Amino acid sequence: MSGINVTIDAPSGKHVMQQALEKIAGEFQDYLNSLQPEEIKCLAERLTPKNIKPKYSQAEIDFAAKLGAEQITDEERSRLELATLTRNFRWRQELLKSSLTAPQVADLLNTTRQTPHDRLKKNSLIAVQDNGVWKFPTWQFDPEGPDGVVTGLPDVLKALKVPAFSKISWLTRPNRGLNGLTPIEALKFGQINDVIAEARTVSVL
Repeated sequence: MSGINVTIDAPSGKHVMQQALEKIAGEFQDYLNSLQPEEIKCLAERLTPKNIKPKYSQAEIDFAAKLGAEQITDEERSRLELATLTRNFRWRQELLKSSLTAPQVADLLNTTRQTPHDRLKKNSLIAVQDNGVWKFPTWQFDPEGPDGVVTGLPDVLKALKVPAFSKISWLTRPNRGLNGLTPIEALKFGQINDVIAEARTVSVL
């Protein structure tokens, strides 16, 4: 075995740090991707500020601190922002995947084509614009409900003091105050007063 030299290259401190930062960025991206946009805002509001450069969001700072890192790079921050933005657009597409245009709503309800827009302004229907077209989620319609809409929905829409997309998200997500039912499900079970009470607790962060 004489004459054979064996060399073992230990990873440099810089390489180890880069691996650690990549792990932090990946785990933080997964963490943000598990949250709804309102939850991200709520998390940032609740976190206690740390003595770290203010150019990073409080949610990023908190998660990096839990993993033992003082800060993340601008490149990693941009990657996280892009991942969150991409997820928000996917969330938007998911919310609108089953929806009707205003003319389709008019045909469904047997009204004039102006009526869906008038009812939207009065908060008796809900819709958002998507590529210049008003989209009305189908779950709000009920052939047995008043004016073809789920009973109690207009009152709930008036009680919700948040943007339209936040209303749609809230109405279709399980709610602990409603025993795990979504507000729309609770309305269909006749729990109108309970849903209105919960709606009044919702606010813009």
